Amino acid sequence: MANIYLRRTNFWAYMIDNNFRVTFKAILRCRSVLQTAICRNMKDGKNTNLWLDPWLGSRSLLEIVGGQLDREAGRGLTCSRIIRDGIWRPEGYPYTAQLAEEIRQITIDDSQYEDSWSWAGPGSDGGSGLFCFRSCYDMVRTHHDRTEEVDFIWGKGIVRKMQLCAYRLLRGRLMTRDRLLRFGIQIPDVKCVLCNGVDESMGHLFFECPTSWHIWAEQCVQLRGGVGMDRDIRSILSWIRDHRGRDPGWAR
Repeated sequence: MANIYLRRTNFWAYMIDNNFRVTFKAILRCRSVLQTAICRNMKDGKNTNLWLDPWLGSRSLLEIVGGQLDREAGRGLTCSRIIRDGIWRPEGYPYTAQLAEEIRQITIDDSQYEDSWSWAGPGSDGGSGLFCFRSCYDMVRTHHDRTEEVDFIWGKGIVRKMQLCAYRLLRGRLMTRDRLLRFGIQIPDVKCVLCNGVDESMGHLFFECPTSWHIWAEQCVQLRGGVGMDRDIRSILSWIRDHRGRDPGWAR
């Protein structure tokens, strides 16, 4: 990544470009979250950007003092400018007395090979400072409240592919034809693949299409429950949860 994207700029100052790959853009968008879980370990400051790296707690010097920075000039300035003989010397820069004192409290560790990052995210490996994928993922992912529908979907006895489909439907993330078109993906036809009557959407494909609703009705009759449910995923999941005990093979 450094050789491809970061040759001429600092990772923390990189502007997102629509031409970047999806994964790299996602990483850039997570910077503000990730920098709260990293800590800069200082040796001599030669590998730490004075203005742009978040070496002051989880903040960069530019974030603290504000104002504009000439990117070309700021790119080459490192913290070695304010470290002499292993001691912080912040004089001559636009610091307040409080900030200068905060800088002096940062430990300079001569025992390490060079400046380095350590990971301090939630659930990290016993405070070892080693990066933890699980901890990082837990920070950047979207958190949803646990609900009865979610607990039911991921419960025991349900085929995995049905769990994934139902969960994506519950969150509105299934790739139906209307969404593909909205994402700019060219498809020959957006009509419902079952009835060919109206544009295919999640609501229509699973609940409003005459063909799919006929299938739901047949399943309800087989389980002797009637068709007493509204046409939406939460109502259907609730109905299945209430009637699952009537037929041990319902999830097959």
